[in-house]
Amino acid sequence: MPATTPPAPLSPAHAELAARHGLGAPTATFEPQRYGVLLKVSFYLTLAVLLFLFVVPAVVFYYVSLRRRPDFNPRQAAKRLHLFEHGLIVDQETGPGAVALRWDEVRLHEEQTQKIINGIPGPIRYTCLLRTPGASVTVTDFYRTPAVWARAMQHAVLRAQGPGAQEALRSGGVLDFGPFDLSGAGITHQRQLLPWDRLGRVELGGGAVRVVRDDEPSPWARAMAKSVPNLSVFLALVEAHGAG
Repeated sequence: MPATTPPAPLSPAHAELAARHGLGAPTATFEPQRYGVLLKVSFYLTLAVLLFLFVVPAVVFYYVSLRRRPDFNPRQAAKRLHLFEHGLIVDQETGPGAVALRWDEVRLHEEQTQKIINGIPGPIRYTCLLRTPGASVTVTDFYRTPAVWARAMQHAVLRAQGPGAQEALRSGGVLDFGPFDLSGAGITHQRQLLPWDRLGRVELGGGAVRVVRDDEPSPWARAMAKSVPNLSVFLALVEAHGAG
């Protein structure tokens, strides 16, 4: 885990949640994103201009929008994303309350989006939807260094669920990865089976997962990456069994 995100002391509520769910030792803490000083000043100036012009609806909307940001709301600023050895605790971006989930139970969907304006690519935005049988939460770039925590989540899920998934395939099980099913026979997509010995490669790019046969240049199957739960586990299993 990068040294820039060391685990921070837990609040009593977070410590109780971690103990109740058996999350183990904390590994990293992420704070909310903050604006720079100049940008904050510009927001205040805009609010002052709106007040001066008596544009009441715009003032109310603008004020409510600012209160959602940690720079203008101490409650938002106090929120944290904590990663642990066996799970996570995250304060929800909107509304009160924290959610605790375990890596060995979660189905993680990750989405990356990037706007290109006049040929210039903007920053990549990350959204992770995490679900268990009893809870769900969405983590966005409300929290700092999203590329770091998104990658850490994928690695943690792979570490927690990868060995069990490998054993399930060896024992004849069928694993559900959204648009794809994996079994000892191969990869199934839309009820079509591609045997492992006919698999050429799996490509990940442009927000999509593409499965290519060994005898065709065009994809045999394609799905949005965000639709594949636990993508890191899926890719690891395909690499291991396809190579075999």
